[in-house]
Amino acid sequence: MSTEVRENLKSIIEAIIFSARTVVKKEELYSYFSDIEKERIDSIINEIKDFYEKNSSLYLEEVAGGFVFKTKKEFYSYIKDFFGFKKELRFSKAALETLSLIAYKQPITLKEISYYRGTQSSYMVKQLLESGLIKISGRKEIPGHPLLYETTDKFLEIFGLKSLEDLPSVEELKDLLKDE
Repeated sequence: MSTEVRENLKSIIEAIIFSARTVVKKEELYSYFSDIEKERIDSIINEIKDFYEKNSSLYLEEVAGGFVFKTKKEFYSYIKDFFGFKKELRFSKAALETLSLIAYKQPITLKEISYYRGTQSSYMVKQLLESGLIKISGRKEIPGHPLLYETTDKFLEIFGLKSLEDLPSVEELKDLLKDE
């Protein structure tokens, strides 16, 4: 592949990711550029990441199995002031507790969530469903066939995770809580 063709492809991939309203999945890029080797696409994405990391107020983040452009943290206060953002995203303790259970135990039923939390959790599950952070992933093969819940790509995006494997381990969480 000539340098000119490679630079053009780099510009196209950059434009696609920049223009997308949601995360652009790696598999979508592979499919769209099916005549180009996956390794070459990965290499171009890494070049884009490196360029933005060194030369821009933006950076290319890998989240939820794809890519999205974000503003570097040191510019957040200016953006917040300029656009008049009043509130950061906040979760109640109950919402975080419920979301954590679903993230670590998924797929999980409402009854199991309520059991682990020690309280009725249908309201929290409803709120998390409405926010798009969790989804119904099927039914458990037991009597009554209760619904199963799991996290969504939006969950991964909001928490800046590439995949669920990026969640801290239980041991890491215990260490964090011990330090606090």
